Amino acid sequence: MYKSGKNSQAEAPAATAAAVKSMRKAVCYVDGSFNPEAGKYAYGCIMLHDDGSTEEYCGSGDRPDALQQRNVAGEMIASMLAVKLAQLRGYEELLICYDYSGIECWVTGAWKAKNELTRSYRDWMRAHEKDIKISFKKVEAHSNDKYNDMADKLAKQGLLKDPGFPELK
Repeated sequence: MYKSGKNSQAEAPAATAAAVKSMRKAVCYVDGSFNPEAGKYAYGCIMLHDDGSTEEYCGSGDRPDALQQRNVAGEMIASMLAVKLAQLRGYEELLICYDYSGIECWVTGAWKAKNELTRSYRDWMRAHEKDIKISFKKVEAHSNDKYNDMADKLAKQGLLKDPGFPELK
């Protein structure tokens, strides 16, 4: 279920509107990075919890097929990580803030997913939206947005890590 401007909360019955207001919602900022000399792409993800606390994750990958996608591979991994984290933490809604448009456009169908990785990303995200409401927000890269800048730094730190996915608890 993607955020859509078609049905406003004002149109919803009172009981539904109250339920929507009480839903737990997390916000995640995601970013990716790439280092051709190291042969790695990386991801950064910062989750802002509804109680004001944060969680930060970063890491890298070196799958040959994903290396062709450069930093975009990290952007996609960070977004999928955000969904898994939100599910593990019991959230019903997740807002993913990104600076690369493909993160949203492949999922919504605004862009055609033209290769196996982008199709896999799109399909994975769509499958998980059955369990959590996912919405997206485009933010400008390198624009002094505190949390986007943090996600960018995390992605760069991820390049220093051995390839792999963090253990989520």
